[in-house]
Amino acid sequence: MIKLIGSEDYYPTPESLLDEITAGLDWEKIYYVLEPSAGQGAICEWLMKERTQMLHDKRWGNYTRKYNLKLDLDSIELESEFRAILKDKGFRVVHDDFLTFRTYKHYDLILMNPPFSTGARHLLKAIEVQETSGGAIICLLNAETLRNAYTNERKELAKRLKEYGAEIKYCGKAFKFADRPTGVEVACVKVIVPEPERQTTIFDRLREKDYEEFERKQAAGELAELDFVKSFVALYNRELEWGLRLYDEYLELQGKALDGSNPLRLKISAEGYESGLDNFSVNRYVTAVRKKYWDKFFRHPKFASRMTSNLANKYHSQVNEFAGYDFSYYNIKTVQEEVARSLLGGVEACIIGLFDELSHKYSWNEELQLDNIHYYNGWKTNISWKINRRVIIPLMGFIRMDKNDYRIRYGYEAMSKLSDIEKVLNYLDNGETHEINLHYRLEEAEVTGQTRKIRLKYFEVTFYKKGTCHITFRNERLLKKLNIFGSQRKGWLPNGYARRKYEDMDAEEQAVIESFEGREAYEETLKCSEYYLTELTPSRLMLTAE
Repeated sequence: MIKLIGSEDYYPTPESLLDEITAGLDWEKIYYVLEPSAGQGAICEWLMKERTQMLHDKRWGNYTRKYNLKLDLDSIELESEFRAILKDKGFRVVHDDFLTFRTYKHYDLILMNPPFSTGARHLLKAIEVQETSGGAIICLLNAETLRNAYTNERKELAKRLKEYGAEIKYCGKAFKFADRPTGVEVACVKVIVPEPERQTTIFDRLREKDYEEFERKQAAGELAELDFVKSFVALYNRELEWGLRLYDEYLELQGKALDGSNPLRLKISAEGYESGLDNFSVNRYVTAVRKKYWDKFFRHPKFASRMTSNLANKYHSQVNEFAGYDFSYYNIKTVQEEVARSLLGGVEACIIGLFDELSHKYSWNEELQLDNIHYYNGWKTNISWKINRRVIIPLMGFIRMDKNDYRIRYGYEAMSKLSDIEKVLNYLDNGETHEINLHYRLEEAEVTGQTRKIRLKYFEVTFYKKGTCHITFRNERLLKKLNIFGSQRKGWLPNGYARRKYEDMDAEEQAVIESFEGREAYEETLKCSEYYLTELTPSRLMLTAE
């Protein structure tokens, strides 16, 4: 057994007990399942084991056939260490705290062994989740939760269980011989929450106050000032809610039509096929909306601007997998943290790569060496260099379609190279520079035929027919930061650079300062050392939310 990490309420469910409490379930009708207190995955592992069900086949009388059961399984776990274990085992973790969980997904079954100390609260939450669409619940509880209803919470639970005609079976000390034993007596509660009656009037509820305020700010151009992630989530929730309201209205209309038959047909198209409106197709609709929002989020400049091309392609290729997760604030922040950790290992290499490319990489070429690089007397070598304000790189910025087409077209290579340079500078900029969309700006230059002094976020570029691109940095302070970063990593600047006063350095160190920037410029560096001395950490690489 895996070594326990934390929770005193953590008691993995024995397989024999799971076999017992799920006996009689018609697994052919169960596909979407939620495990809201997953621990280290005992119930998840039991659920995902390949199993078969013996079913009656009418064509062959009493002959039975075996069917493999496959489930769409979501899990939730509060303990971060346990969440890591669940993910390592390949389970989909969709949230951390079940008590704050919100989803539009419909679950056929919630199978749960919640913490014994808060079992009543968790079972009430499970009932709340199933009341949105109907579904089954099987829950293991401390028997005292039902026998001794001395709190308002337990009284409320007893009332709800009676309301739904719950089946309660006391299982004795079922955990006495478990991997982690306890003498607590347990009860198995089975609840069938029926599908709710649908009585909605969609059009008189579409203009709720929060949506009106959101649209007002969007129309006034104030949306950029809102929290980026929360705004995205608000749009997602609105689209799903309105779509599901329309679905409810459709079902109400169908139920009131003559003979329950109506020529109107409403279908949900997702993943290349259409399906009728049932519980399964509603989940397809939810999945399709999730997929759209994850895809838009991964492509949004607020997210993509900090990622290298390879990392961006990785997340784009996983959109189908992410469609299994709610587009929630928690899940987005989880993705952001994972991206930050992935970036950390490669960001420094990217910055040094740009530093080298814009300086000595092309300095051997007589045509390119004039403006790119400035040599200075380094700390331990006399071949140190830094990037000048104006550099030249070989880059074909435009092509002519044919001899009759004189429109200037910026090629993919120019878009990609300049975008990569901009992303590296984003790591150093701390979000201080006003955003200019590089792709839109180059497309605008294409339309107008502009090839000289095209103004981008951090620099201006000029393209020449001979295949060169002249880059002039607009932000000399950011260029200096890049030069300091590269020079420090290569060991060319004195120890304590930007932390010690000029007069406290020895003669050799002062000579390096004079050669690199001069005493006056160094004084400015010293005053702004917090800006110039960049330390890369996962928190700094978190994607900006504002």
